Amino acid sequence: MTSPLILRLRHHGRLSDRAAQALLACRKRNRLVEPGHCLMRQGEKTDSLFWIESGWAMRHRNLANGRRQILNMLLPGDICDLQGLIDTRADHSVKTMTAVMLCEVDSARFLELLHGDPEVATSLLWSVVQEEGILREHIVRIGRRSARVRLAHLLLELVRRQALGGGPSDGLIEVALTREVMADCLGLTPVHVSRTLSELRREGLVVLEAQGRLRITDIDALAREADYDTRYLHLARPDHALDLAGAGQA
Repeated sequence: MTSPLILRLRHHGRLSDRAAQALLACRKRNRLVEPGHCLMRQGEKTDSLFWIESGWAMRHRNLANGRRQILNMLLPGDICDLQGLIDTRADHSVKTMTAVMLCEVDSARFLELLHGDPEVATSLLWSVVQEEGILREHIVRIGRRSARVRLAHLLLELVRRQALGGGPSDGLIEVALTREVMADCLGLTPVHVSRTLSELRREGLVVLEAQGRLRITDIDALAREADYDTRYLHLARPDHALDLAGAGQA
């Protein structure tokens, strides 16, 4: 089975089998981690580099008052954390949301590959550009959008991003998201998230399925309402309904 990382990188352009194998050869080991495990702690030295083979994690900042802001969710195929390649301290924490299969990377071999293989380096540069695009979109989401559009936009993004790594593409979000997680991601309260989610469910835009997972039942309608446009993901070619649905500005 193809690694989710390779599937994701091939949404930028053609990644040859040779380059893919060279990247996969940087693996040291796979490691299964339980839900709720802290993979990286804010303020601590970081020297690890890994990507996610399966499961979900979150990047977050802890505040002095005990609250947290979720910065991004890490899905299969996402790399974490390039900070591990430089001598620095983590400016955020990473915690698993589900059981996660990590692919730990030999940092020295990875750096050597980046220096010597332009094809791999270009693909990984795209990965960094995409993550920056996601973070920029997140700033706009929590700074200028209504609660309803914030939630809709987040759900649509997760549907599109999970498909990049080989996950469901039909509107089902493969991981159950708690109201608390969505609230901490969107700068809302759990009560506000619950009320907004109930509105979307009453209007038939989303449904709650087995094990608490959400499904978007009308992707086109929700994308129009949220003014969702996937250009910020910097994909080389449209191959999903969401890539064609956005009519607004990226």
